[in-house]
Amino acid sequence: MVKPRHIFPLLRYAGSALLTALMLVGVPATACAGISLSFGIDDIAGADWNAHGMVMDVTSASSDNIALTLHVASLQLPGSTGTVTDLQLSCAAAVHDDAGWHCRDGQVNAAATPWQPQASTWRGDWLHDGSLHVAIAGLTVAAGTLAVELDAQGPDWRAAVSVNRLSVKRLGQFDAALRMPHGWSGDGRVSGRVEMRVRETEVQQARVDAVVDRLTYASADGSQAGEGIVVKLDGTARRRGGTWVVDSHVRWPQGEVYSEPLHVDAAHSALNIDAGGTFDAARGRFVFDSWSIVLDKTLQLTGTGILDTAHWTFADLTVAVHSDDAQRVYEVLAQPYLLGTAADDMQVSGRVGFVLHYDADGVEQAGLELTDLALRDNRRRFALRRTAGHVAWTRDEPAPVSRLKTEGFDVYRIGSDAFDVEIRAKGDRVDLVEPIVIPVLGGSLALNAFAMQNALATDTGPRWTASAAVRDVSLDQLTHALDWPPFAGSLSGELRDMRYVDRVFSIGGGLEVAAFDGRIVVDGLTIADPLGRLPALEANATLRGLSLAAVTSTFAFGRIEGRLDADLQDLRLLAWQPEQFDLHLYTPADDDSRHRISQRAVQNLTELGSGVPAGLSSTFLGLFEEFNYKAIDLRILLRGNVAELDGLARDEGGYYLVRGSGLPRIDVIGRNRSVAWKDLVERLRQIRVEGVTIQ
Repeated sequence: MVKPRHIFPLLRYAGSALLTALMLVGVPATACAGISLSFGIDDIAGADWNAHGMVMDVTSASSDNIALTLHVASLQLPGSTGTVTDLQLSCAAAVHDDAGWHCRDGQVNAAATPWQPQASTWRGDWLHDGSLHVAIAGLTVAAGTLAVELDAQGPDWRAAVSVNRLSVKRLGQFDAALRMPHGWSGDGRVSGRVEMRVRETEVQQARVDAVVDRLTYASADGSQAGEGIVVKLDGTARRRGGTWVVDSHVRWPQGEVYSEPLHVDAAHSALNIDAGGTFDAARGRFVFDSWSIVLDKTLQLTGTGILDTAHWTFADLTVAVHSDDAQRVYEVLAQPYLLGTAADDMQVSGRVGFVLHYDADGVEQAGLELTDLALRDNRRRFALRRTAGHVAWTRDEPAPVSRLKTEGFDVYRIGSDAFDVEIRAKGDRVDLVEPIVIPVLGGSLALNAFAMQNALATDTGPRWTASAAVRDVSLDQLTHALDWPPFAGSLSGELRDMRYVDRVFSIGGGLEVAAFDGRIVVDGLTIADPLGRLPALEANATLRGLSLAAVTSTFAFGRIEGRLDADLQDLRLLAWQPEQFDLHLYTPADDDSRHRISQRAVQNLTELGSGVPAGLSSTFLGLFEEFNYKAIDLRILLRGNVAELDGLARDEGGYYLVRGSGLPRIDVIGRNRSVAWKDLVERLRQIRVEGVTIQ
């Protein structure tokens, strides 16, 4: 497509050539009657155009009426736009008055152009004071129309191009800058006006006022698309010394845009862009004095900067972003990128803002400001209560301390009280400045050390190490929060060598719990993708010397006295549901405490093993509340959906769950060796455990 900067010199030359002929024969005007002359120029060329075979014909029938015709055999347009052939500009009746010469009804014809043959009209004036005016209306270009105006007064001249409903698709056939990428489809219309003021050959001022409407596009792979788009552009540029002062405005009031995975509808989030600054063409620098981008009801970006136009990189750029509606920011801009992650379905509130500073090497500094920010996972896995403060990051220089205050968090059904966070962030590293003490479950969780690396890595993800301490966390509150059978006592211990690498959380130092007058040690604990859709937990545990009286009274299972050991090996939970484990519950060999078991406990254990009590008739059993026993033994080996059950070996068949001792003596014998896991869970549900729901 011929750009305004190409059209205006061509038009000025053609108009001047045509109307200068009036001067050649028009001084004095009274001498023009009966004149007929013709002259020609073989070739004439500009910086990026040339014309061949120019012929000017002038005839005069009276002293104040002249007929003019300018014929150009071929006109090579700038760049690769193409050629115009057999171009003819004529005026059948140029009239003269006291002001000068005037053509009111001229004709423009071209046998061939890069667009199509042309047949239009023009009008012009050549005045005695030396001023020139030429206007061409109704040229057909790219399925729309184009009009051109030219006014000249000595070295100063003004030119304007008006276009109406030009096809975006067809424009792309003539100019690569307007062409859609290969394989894309789409179209739209361009209307508007471009004006320029020129002195000699240098543009002094320019103004653009344009509208693109009905714009649609789609990439071949469907990842990019737009429909019903309307964009309004207006801007001015004024020369000031060796620089240009630029002021521009872009409005997007209608249409929808999809850029995978982002979808924005202007009906809900109209876009306004304003920018002003100076452009130094010699140095290739655009200095933004100010710019702003407003996504309606969502956020506002403002800033300043320096753009290196030679390489299209920012040498200096400051961006400030602010939003009073964090929910809108999440829904419109963040959530589409979070689909499939733990954060893809949340409710968010509060205000957010951040500042970025770029230099030639990229982001140099960043800052985040939170005001009453809160978020809640709609699947109730986690939540962050109202949080305020600031986070600062620097690439090279020592970073200031970042401070946040939060009212607490929730992870599944475990919640904390308020606490503070102080960190320092530099490069790809984040370090804890002061220990974080989190009040939780009647005790506290202290994060004593924390260091994260690869915080900015998108391929490998972050890696962190930490150490923490648990102090007096209530097991009663913990089991209630997890909807487990209630435990008595408290949890204290050290969590050393905690790590998160390749989306796997692990505790290298293990975890020790004092509970039920015994000791529980968990080691080898790892959780893969802990906040994902399918978290996988693996661990081993050892239970030693637990008081069965404390355990069974807690569970209301039926009273059992004595001590209990347990080994839990190869535990694996997938999405927090058991997939495999090897559990062995047994009476310690060196336990010399009193061994008694209640009738209710016998019946519940019998139900668990689908066996029968042996040694007493069912009628006689009801006469006793408690029995002596020698040992308790139960092993459950789970693999997938099948659980293998076992206990103490029994020569007569089956296996002992409880081996009796003394009088009255009773044995609890299991008969089933293999059972579907869902059936075993159902048996557990049916056990008479008061106040407990087993799921």
